[in-house]
Amino acid sequence: MDKTKHLDQIAEFYNENDFDCILLYYALKIFESVKYGSEFLEMGCSIGLSTKYLLRYAKSMDVVEGSTKNIERTRRRINRDRRVKFYNALWEDFEYPEYKYSDIIWFRGIEHIKDPLPVLINIKKALKLGGRIHITFPNALSLHRRLGVYMGIIKSPWEFSERDIKLGHYDIYDRFKVASLLKDAGYKILSFHGIILKPLPNNKMMELYKENPKLIEALFEIGKELPDYCAEIYICATPEEVEDENKSKS
Repeated sequence: MDKTKHLDQIAEFYNENDFDCILLYYALKIFESVKYGSEFLEMGCSIGLSTKYLLRYAKSMDVVEGSTKNIERTRRRINRDRRVKFYNALWEDFEYPEYKYSDIIWFRGIEHIKDPLPVLINIKKALKLGGRIHITFPNALSLHRRLGVYMGIIKSPWEFSERDIKLGHYDIYDRFKVASLLKDAGYKILSFHGIILKPLPNNKMMELYKENPKLIEALFEIGKELPDYCAEIYICATPEEVEDENKSKS
């Protein structure tokens, strides 16, 4: 099957009632505290919740998205805001401009391609001096995956779940694996964060959120103490040579 058609099929899976949207909200809260500037590249827009949120801080934003359905949904959600330009392309194929963006936002993306390393290398040139890349991904070592092993639901935290398969994931990552990828691509990690301690599947977590949002807020705060047990990991990094150049100027 053509990959863009496959992405359109995956796009049908996402909706605002999924707990992933709550995880996204907390990822964006972290972004507020670690962003570098206001010229953004968003790698994938899904249903447009992140794009709309990012517009609070963006002077301009380019979005590279492989699904035409996601692009149309996002355009409607942001009322066709002129600050945003959409490019219907695969991340692996897009021609990225040089030194254009203060921040590249790649949320829940690396698990959707077979080999993210060439993309990480390629997009590095698109960052301005001092620019940052922001990556989130489902955490292989999260509490709910660990529980799944002890309950006999999965044999290993790195085993694909039914949800992983449905969403078209090619790999499962922990922060050490992604840190190694970033190092190989020529980045220096500035910070990493856990996003919500999540003991239960998404549907049960959403029920808890609807019953008492403060509980989810508390699980986010506890996750700061136990990042490697959180549902997702957030990593902020900058090109290694940029970091070295900044040091030489100081």
